[in-house]
Amino acid sequence: MPSPPTSELPVLRKVIRSSTIDLIADQIRNAIYSGSLAPGQSINEVRTAELLVVSRPSLREALQRLVSEGVMTHAPGRGVWVKRMSTDDIDDVYAVREAIEAQAVKIVIRSGKPIARIHQALARLEEAITENTARTIGDADLDFHHSIIACSGSVRLSDLMKVSMVHTRLLSLSDPRGYEVRCDLIETHRELAEAIAAGDEQLSLAIVGRVMSCAASRLHNPLTEPEAVIVRAEDLDEPVDDQWSQLRDTMKP
Repeated sequence: MPSPPTSELPVLRKVIRSSTIDLIADQIRNAIYSGSLAPGQSINEVRTAELLVVSRPSLREALQRLVSEGVMTHAPGRGVWVKRMSTDDIDDVYAVREAIEAQAVKIVIRSGKPIARIHQALARLEEAITENTARTIGDADLDFHHSIIACSGSVRLSDLMKVSMVHTRLLSLSDPRGYEVRCDLIETHRELAEAIAAGDEQLSLAIVGRVMSCAASRLHNPLTEPEAVIVRAEDLDEPVDDQWSQLRDTMKP
């Protein structure tokens, strides 16, 4: 029996090696992706270092990396906090997403890479939609898109996509309307999987472009697609309690 799928951004875990900046950045990036650290939320350096069992210099270096990635913001005298995205960020985030995914599609098709992972991710997305929970659908949607990059075998594209997925999630979490996802695009995702399987590069790239354009347009103005079927996050859809709850009293948005 195959092992159950794991998230591309795994659940928060304690950093074992305090000298490994990559692992520290991964844990904070994951906490942002999951919503455990919300847009605008500041980082208490002392308590965060204690929580992750890392040194403060290592934590600072990891935070600076996240600042350079555009995931966090820093100001002298104010410290570091999770970036709150604005409407000015929408087009840029999705332009980068399209560039990453389009390149991955080209590699997969031109190199004849195995695409079983794409079909597996599509099946999980279909299952998530039946659950009708915004966060579950959102995770499965992003996992589907990441599966394309994973199939390309490019480590650099995968690293870029990991950051881009956090940017995408921050856009949704920063939306004043609240976190919501569109759940009626499963046919578009099927079309993309089928186009890649058929080796139709032109159609695959066109679908990727359409997906990104529609997502950006909806964030700018949901009234541009009045027929869209939207699922909004409810109170019970919030991320489960985790280690970061120990810090939230001192890290208010």
